[in-house]
Amino acid sequence: MVEEKPTIVVVDDAPEVRTLVRSRLRRSGLLDVVGEAGDGAAAVELVRRLRPALVLLDLSMPGVDGLEALPEILRISPETRVVMYSGFQQTGLAHRALELGASAFLEKGTALDGLAADLVAVLDGAAAPRRTPLVPPAEDDTERRVLAEHVERFQEVFEDAAIGMATVTLAGQLVRANGALSRLLGRRPDDLVGVPYADIAVDAAPQLSGLLDALLRGVTTAARLEHAVLDADGGVRQVLATFSPVLDSNRSPLYLFVQVQDVSRQRGAEARLRISEERLRLLVDNVEDYAIFMLSTDGTVESWNAGAQRIKGYTAEEIVGRHFRTFYPPEMQAIGHPEHELELALRDGHYEEEGWRIRKDGSRFWANVLITTVRDHDGRHVGFAKVTRDHTQRRAQEAALRASEERFRLLVETVQDYAIFMLTPEGMVASWNAGAQRTKGYAAEEIIGRHFRTFYPPEVQEAGHPEHELEVALAQGRYEEEGWRVRKDGSRFWANVVITAVHDADGRHVGFAKVTRDITERRQMLEDQAHFLSITAHELRTPVSVLGGTAQMLADHWADLEEDERGELLEGMTSSAGRLRRLLDDLLTASRLQSSRLELHRSPVDVGPIVAACVATAQRSHPGAPITADVSTGLEVDGDAVRLGQLVDNLIGNALVHGSPPVAVTAEGDADRVRIRVRDSGAGVPDTMQDRLFERFSTGRAAGGTGLGLFIVRQLAQAHGGDAWYRLPEAGDAGEFVVEMPRLGHAPDTGAR
Repeated sequence: MVEEKPTIVVVDDAPEVRTLVRSRLRRSGLLDVVGEAGDGAAAVELVRRLRPALVLLDLSMPGVDGLEALPEILRISPETRVVMYSGFQQTGLAHRALELGASAFLEKGTALDGLAADLVAVLDGAAAPRRTPLVPPAEDDTERRVLAEHVERFQEVFEDAAIGMATVTLAGQLVRANGALSRLLGRRPDDLVGVPYADIAVDAAPQLSGLLDALLRGVTTAARLEHAVLDADGGVRQVLATFSPVLDSNRSPLYLFVQVQDVSRQRGAEARLRISEERLRLLVDNVEDYAIFMLSTDGTVESWNAGAQRIKGYTAEEIVGRHFRTFYPPEMQAIGHPEHELELALRDGHYEEEGWRIRKDGSRFWANVLITTVRDHDGRHVGFAKVTRDHTQRRAQEAALRASEERFRLLVETVQDYAIFMLTPEGMVASWNAGAQRTKGYAAEEIIGRHFRTFYPPEVQEAGHPEHELEVALAQGRYEEEGWRVRKDGSRFWANVVITAVHDADGRHVGFAKVTRDITERRQMLEDQAHFLSITAHELRTPVSVLGGTAQMLADHWADLEEDERGELLEGMTSSAGRLRRLLDDLLTASRLQSSRLELHRSPVDVGPIVAACVATAQRSHPGAPITADVSTGLEVDGDAVRLGQLVDNLIGNALVHGSPPVAVTAEGDADRVRIRVRDSGAGVPDTMQDRLFERFSTGRAAGGTGLGLFIVRQLAQAHGGDAWYRLPEAGDAGEFVVEMPRLGHAPDTGAR
């Protein structure tokens, strides 16, 4: 009878290691390899099903590693002997494995030709397996290469390193820690073996999970995690941990190497604060070309800098507490101009002008003055910042430079139409202005420290375009483009973007200045204008073609045409000419309305006959479309009969072009108002058009038209003291366009729609 060999399951996340070990074990004839697994979870399931005599268990694996799987394997199959097989050469790790129930701990440096015998010895109850030097010369070259990759590296740098270092399994458990990390955490190196890194970084466990996943999937080759730890004294320290995967020749992760640096005293926020304070100190205390000082809410001087003393001649002791009108000529004081400046600055956010100012000695100088309203975090007005510059004797080049600096300061501090902010050389947001918050929706505390790719659509981020912009800006000095950007709420806007590389006085690259402007409305306007020109050309083409073709026909074949044919052709010319006239009237009216040059020739006008005439004209132009009129008598308004006719023509034309016949036109009134209603039998105005119905160039883009008709209707209605609107459909009742005007003898309604 053939003796049954002991069964074994081989567990390692590296397929080449499993293949090598399986081949050696089978060739030995001592063991029967009944299964293989690539991680701890799969190993547990194999043991549950196969109940092997032995498990050769790797330590560092993704998901569930060897130290996590070991207790579960022994719980499921207590009779199974587990031998840990690892490239980590750490005494404390072996002790930890044995504490958890492992029968032995074999390093991956053990010669493979004796591995089967070592494993059988474990089954026979040997105290410890045989060990051999790491990768002996007699070993096969292929085996040496494969196993050597799985032996822990960097051992020589651990103990002498000044910062904390550790090797970590792919599942995040420490297997080796150096003295610096031990001292930082106040725990012996052996006590740290088997401890999940998440237990050390208790305030960053969710981030750690995502970081490990990104490293294992190869999304990044290194990742940083900043978190708090408890030190030896029980205090809290902030550390920066840098994780790097150690890869085999197939570029697959073997384990993780982590460096832990104490950065408690080097916080970025403190560094940024120091930089900000330094810049402010340079600006306020050292710059002598600017008078920079604070005013109270009533205009009293509250602070004073060296530039203010140099330009105006007063020391701080002489001027602080006095009203800033002191600096203005008597004639400006007499008309209250200083106080007026504060009123405008408070209303508009800032006020700027150039004019004469007075020094302490009575001499005058030409000054550039900027007054900016200052508010606290709660929006309360707490005073004004005032910047004055003496332009009297500056050379042109110096004046241009200073003006550029002043404009930049204005942009950064007060302008809200531009998003202006700084980026680090890596593209992280380093500053934020009010315009950036208004344009993009993020508050400073929400966005500073994040990468500026946040503002780009996902597809642009995936293409690496944000990083490409910085590369071009650094290489060429600046980069400019227009494209879609994304706000905090997920909405998109069309932006003009300028990125400029920033260098310090020594020429070192210190970051980028980025200016973004929301030009969505301008883009929409250009698209609307282009659409308008296209539609207008289309609207002109037909009547022009009819006029040209008919004229040519009459000229060439007058004698050959029957009388009724000539009449039809002439009637077509008349109709086309009328169509051109109406189009030109709309264009001219829209132009005059836009420039506020439209004149109304007012007189008492009865609306009824005008509506009736417009309906009759529309019926002649559209003989196949039923149009009805229900007009009350005596509906007089103070208006321009020609413009009112144009208004009604446009309403009826809109119903015929964009709606469906029959069309019903009514004119009615009450004691003080006259109303004209136009209703058709179509489906009504789409929801997407309702907000833009009465805007210039607004069309359905399907049925034609210039997009001026309803714009003119509302403008003419408002010019007559009334308004125009679209009444939405109700149950059993179609929607309709309504124009309302004050009846003759009644004042316009200031509360009109």
